[in-house]
Amino acid sequence: MALEYTKSEAKKWSKKNLTGLEVPIFPSFTPDLQELDEEGIRYDVNHIIANGFTSALIAPEACGMTFEERKRFVEIVVDEAKGKIHTSVSVMQDTVEQDIEMLQHMEKVGGTFATLGHPVQYYPRSVEDIFQMYKYMCDSTNLAIVFYTGRLHTRRFHPSYFPPELLPRIADIPNVVAMKVGGGSSMAITVMSFRLCGDKILVNDPMPDRWFITVPVYGQQWAGAGPFYGMQTPEKPRMVNIFNLLMKGEIDKAMDIYWEMGSFGEGSGGLADSYFHTGIVTALSDKYAHWCNGGNGGTVRQPTGRLHDYQKERIRAGLRALGLTPREPEEEFYVGRVNYAKGARLKKYKA
Repeated sequence: MALEYTKSEAKKWSKKNLTGLEVPIFPSFTPDLQELDEEGIRYDVNHIIANGFTSALIAPEACGMTFEERKRFVEIVVDEAKGKIHTSVSVMQDTVEQDIEMLQHMEKVGGTFATLGHPVQYYPRSVEDIFQMYKYMCDSTNLAIVFYTGRLHTRRFHPSYFPPELLPRIADIPNVVAMKVGGGSSMAITVMSFRLCGDKILVNDPMPDRWFITVPVYGQQWAGAGPFYGMQTPEKPRMVNIFNLLMKGEIDKAMDIYWEMGSFGEGSGGLADSYFHTGIVTALSDKYAHWCNGGNGGTVRQPTGRLHDYQKERIRAGLRALGLTPREPEEEFYVGRVNYAKGARLKKYKA
């Protein structure tokens, strides 16, 4: 499918079109976890749209899937989202060759752009190695590229985890349109990123408390991917409203919503802590929080961390603190909302 831009137009296109909030979308499976649940995946795409988010980041590396299943997952999301919201894909597979195959697949099926990190089986021997590898992958596709410094594991070259001298060089690659600052990194890294390449490409810090600086001072126009659906509903899209108000320069109104969220006790900070710092794979906890607020849910295949009862209750407590009502019954989460509505239940066993 044809892209909305040519490779030489990618930077200009992104400045005009890449705005708002992006959230991740994780795979849904049939209750026996043997097959992808296409209906459940499509349900989540539409729930993301209903929340007012502008882009969905497809996360095929989030749990155990074959490479062909990962490509099929990408295809389903892109097909359902086409013409409604942007679609990205996190490209952090096992090897550079698999990354390139995923980039080319995303382009073929009509996705909007890709977030490109560091493949598992790659070891940079020098700073120049990083640039050459990155350019090699970018040259393999016409897709607009967001480069993700937080997934490159290059701390030995600089305390910020990424060699600063490479930021402007990578930003000059024709189809690199943006960079994502790793969630939870220091504000100093964010400031450095805006100073070094904010005039060349879009810089994206996904952390909500930073937006009160990055949007009015540095002109950030797009944020994510983050599990913002865990802090709002389509009926009360708090996170979307905060970001949009900041984009309009209405900082006081945005601040009012932010403090309203905090006034319920732990508020947004407590909720974020409940599933950002548990030490488990965020796919499962993010899916649980999304299901509590109306998403499809559905557990994911191993390898993944276990989602313990105390962790689920902490997520639910955070939602209640935000004035939201977590969904019931919990069995629906494990088989997926769509499957539960069709009568699917977890098996019972009797000796």
